[in-house]
Amino acid sequence: MTTSARLRRTSCDALLAAAGVRPADRVLDVGCGAGDTTRTAARLASRGYAVGVDLSAPLLRRAQELTAAEKIHNATYFVADAQVHPFPPCGYDVIVSQGGVTSFADTAAAFRNLARALLPGGRLAFTCPRPAGGVRTALEGWEYVEITPLTLETPSRADVWLITANRPRSVPAAHPPTVTRW
Repeated sequence: MTTSARLRRTSCDALLAAAGVRPADRVLDVGCGAGDTTRTAARLASRGYAVGVDLSAPLLRRAQELTAAEKIHNATYFVADAQVHPFPPCGYDVIVSQGGVTSFADTAAAFRNLARALLPGGRLAFTCPRPAGGVRTALEGWEYVEITPLTLETPSRADVWLITANRPRSVPAAHPPTVTRW
């Protein structure tokens, strides 16, 4: 296994452990790419399912091929912009993203949209490669927000930040766009 693949696997394992995926969970993977995290989540949610969304149709085709080759039957994929896609209200128990949430044009609006897709008390966990300074602002209103350095290579610096939060008990209505970048 290459160093890059080992780091991705370590990050994925830490992400899903922090998300606390359980056997009956319905998991949404935002920015799923070729579906590695989605497939791992589907294995953990053995009586539930995992849905991967991404903007790249070619990556999603690859994700579907790999999922079929691995004989995983509880994972699906579709093209969607998670910032604005009308996900089913309260349709998921867990939302995860391995770096996919860092490309939103309006991060706060995206997290409000994702909050509507989670059940009350649902769990959000994501990794991001940038310093996590603006994350607290973007997650305003979420409960139990934790930002943790995830050291993958050297113990002296964080290579990736792991962020976890729970869906607020009440979800704010859509607001006019306020751009929050980080």
